[in-house]
Amino acid sequence: MKVWKALSLNESGDPPSFDDVMLVPRYSTIKSRLDPNISTMLGSMSLDIPIISSPMDTVTGHKMAISLGSRGAMGIVHRFMTPKQQSDEVMRIIQFNRKSDSEYKAPVIPAVGIGTSERERFKYLHDEYGSLLDWIAIDVANGHSFIMKEMIDWVKNETHGNIPILAGNVATGDGFAFLADSGANAIRVGIGGGSICKTRIMTGFGVPTLASVIDCNRVKVSNSNYKDVSIIADGGIKYPADFVKSLAAGADAVMAGRIFAGTLESPGKIVTLNEKRMKVYRGMASKEVQDDAKGGLRPGTCAEGVSTYVSLKGKAYYILEEFCGGLRSAMTYANATNIKELRKNSVFIRLTSSALEESHAFGTKQ
Repeated sequence: MKVWKALSLNESGDPPSFDDVMLVPRYSTIKSRLDPNISTMLGSMSLDIPIISSPMDTVTGHKMAISLGSRGAMGIVHRFMTPKQQSDEVMRIIQFNRKSDSEYKAPVIPAVGIGTSERERFKYLHDEYGSLLDWIAIDVANGHSFIMKEMIDWVKNETHGNIPILAGNVATGDGFAFLADSGANAIRVGIGGGSICKTRIMTGFGVPTLASVIDCNRVKVSNSNYKDVSIIADGGIKYPADFVKSLAAGADAVMAGRIFAGTLESPGKIVTLNEKRMKVYRGMASKEVQDDAKGGLRPGTCAEGVSTYVSLKGKAYYILEEFCGGLRSAMTYANATNIKELRKNSVFIRLTSSALEESHAFGTKQ
């Protein structure tokens, strides 16, 4: 049986998707699934659960950010609303933190875009909250660009470098190095991998998210200047196994949208369709979002996302429990007491389509 370390998977000439590979169990001395420490570092901040909810208008408002943040994970408040509305969302998180006796304070992280209006958005938020902002997320479809660097430079100048920057997205090690050199403290890795993203079929561009993470980690480990710059796998996370594979391949955390979109804390109303309770889930480059936010698609452009409905799942807490449980179990199979050991001890095998089919409990494949 041929096994691969993560860094060698891309070098084989067949960059993998999540469903192309599986991790190989090894001898373990870990007695309990509760023994491994699943915390991670995001820049200089410790995150007890390495999961971040995506800054999408059907995923993360203040309720999601509070639910995840108060349990050791993190949510990024989306930017597809007015600056005043976004400011109100941020204030609700701050108010929760002031009143809560929870072990964790919910990180305060709003997203902004690029361009003049988004600079005004940032100024509005920064003037209101200043050092109460734990991070600022610069949210762009293709972060490997001069306009992203200009925005990072501008934000760092406005804040005197006192607020860490989460930037993205990129798909390659070159993109990771570019943003790291530009001053980003954490970088979203993945283009076109989201379940409601059409970038790859509309443009022909993209890299499997797992392959992107591997390539970015290759660059990170090769340059000591990047050792404190975090990799966030973003796109295509369907199962806890995808979460585990991302971390084993070099990610410090994962970002997810769909797994949280159907929870009670996600923005949007619950609707009933065919006697099933559902919530809307839509891509930020979908026609529906462009219609709502900008009055329609600009001439000469196309929609690179879709809008759909997802089943109501209950509380976001249940999703965290499921994914953390999968990660802790995985770490016993890898004989890993922490994420660093998971990465060090993991080896992959490539799968045939039959092996992938065998991996799913009968009748549960999505």
